[in-house]
Amino acid sequence: MPERPDLEYVVPILARELAGAAVAAARADSPVVLRVLLPERLDALLPGAEIRRVTRRAHAVVFELAGARALDLVIAPMLAGRFSITLPGETRVPTDLAFSLTLKDGRELRVRDEVEMSKVYVLARGEYDKIPGLERVGLDVLEPRVFTQEAFRAAACGRRDLVKDFLMDKAALDSLGNAYADEVLFEAQIHPKATVKGLSDEELDRLHAAIARVLGDATRTIARRAPALDEKLRDFLKVRGRPGQPCPRCGDKLRRASVHGYDAIYCPTCQPEEGKGAAADLRRAKRTPG
Repeated sequence: MPERPDLEYVVPILARELAGAAVAAARADSPVVLRVLLPERLDALLPGAEIRRVTRRAHAVVFELAGARALDLVIAPMLAGRFSITLPGETRVPTDLAFSLTLKDGRELRVRDEVEMSKVYVLARGEYDKIPGLERVGLDVLEPRVFTQEAFRAAACGRRDLVKDFLMDKAALDSLGNAYADEVLFEAQIHPKATVKGLSDEELDRLHAAIARVLGDATRTIARRAPALDEKLRDFLKVRGRPGQPCPRCGDKLRRASVHGYDAIYCPTCQPEEGKGAAADLRRAKRTPG
């Protein structure tokens, strides 16, 4: 799914291209993605509305619409959703098209999703409590004045879950997904199945610094490389998508673990599981020359 660094790149482009545009028609090619949280039908709500602003809320893109009533069109791309904007006159419809807005200037905003996991919500302005996972949004991890060591420790205080679950909790942190949670834990040298309550203050501070550094670096990398709107850059990540490959830090083989339905990629030497530090030290010693 597009994660925070991706959305930091995508949302400003959507805002620049679409703010002020008027909607001519809306189409849900994959009905399973659509959630109209109002009594009216989609074709009665969106045509004629103007896109006033495009913003982000956690992992979703919010299109603020003005017309007969104030609406939000909220699109959560989930695992495989991708945005694109077509030029006027483009008539070819891709087989993975899930949702589209035709604009009065002839362009089209498209959401493509080959696995149909994206979610498109139409609701009254600001009623985010009706959307699972968007009711509350946590600390903005890319805002230094908000995401301080003290605030992060407070967010972690009392948590009894696994650290990867904590990192991916949008109500606690705004926001990390599966890929960048792995990258952050690798940077901080913490096992994905470590418990939050078992982390020392030093480990929490290390984790805090890793979040800011990894997401900040990724945001700058994506902006510098300026990919197409529908392209998801992941080739610069250190561990995500690389199980079985050598750890870029120590050379051990990266492994995959399951964390409550999500996969986690980690290094067993750099990120030893609790109680297995001695085994990690032995593996490290075997690879050290001399």
